[in-house]
Amino acid sequence: MTTRSELRAQQRAAEEEAAQKKEEKPVAAPKRRHHFFNFWSVISLALLLLSLIVNATFLNRSFILHEIKGSVVETTITDQVNAGLEQYGISGSVLTDKETDQLLTQAVDQVYAGKKISLDLSKVTAKVGSSVDSELSQYGLSGVGSTATAAISQNVNAAVNSQVNNSTVAKFTRGVQVARAVTNAIMIGSGLVVAALLVLALLRRHLLESASHACIGAAVIDGLVVWAVAKLGPQLAADSPDYVSFVAQLATDFSHRAFGILSLALIIGLGLLAVRIVRWGWGSRR
Repeated sequence: MTTRSELRAQQRAAEEEAAQKKEEKPVAAPKRRHHFFNFWSVISLALLLLSLIVNATFLNRSFILHEIKGSVVETTITDQVNAGLEQYGISGSVLTDKETDQLLTQAVDQVYAGKKISLDLSKVTAKVGSSVDSELSQYGLSGVGSTATAAISQNVNAAVNSQVNNSTVAKFTRGVQVARAVTNAIMIGSGLVVAALLVLALLRRHLLESASHACIGAAVIDGLVVWAVAKLGPQLAADSPDYVSFVAQLATDFSHRAFGILSLALIIGLGLLAVRIVRWGWGSRR
């Protein structure tokens, strides 16, 4: 028969064993937060995305050419070309739509290459000469028109180009070059920082967390910037009524392309967040 003292001894032994097991049970380390790391990840990715957006819109020759065609800017350039032609008695109506588009493309290409506009109107003057020859041939005269227009072709080019190369175009050309240099510097710098942060996050085993925060945060920040630009652009052009519609069209197309790029970043961020949630749920069940 077990005595009372033996029962007390067994009870104390059981309590000591339970206490020992409790002490030996590993305590989960508190989860580290990466607020500072995530902050710089968001800022760096936001700058990278913003530079990509600017390169895909305002600094993209094809984008700007598409915006200019059919706008008041095209009309202004065409009027300047016609004014140069009319100095030599050549009606601007001789320019076909195709020729106008070719001259416009040539002008935009040269501006975005950082050069002065140098339009070649030899085809236009040659066409005028051929038209004159056709009219005079019925009177037994031939080659007069072609000879005359060939002689003044260089003067016509000089007159038209002097009309087009005004101070506004010169400022815009310089602005494009400065903006491209700054944007590319930001794109390269922020791209290197983002790459370094991704490698560091991978080594520290918080890539999913940091990448999801960066994508979502950068998309939200840049989305607000794009929205502000699209809203403020037409208002800033209010002092030039002739250009309000062009700026409004440009702002709309800019926001559409920009939001397309940002939506991709947002989808990636939400996808990574979903993976984190699934992994957390799976881990808690275990």
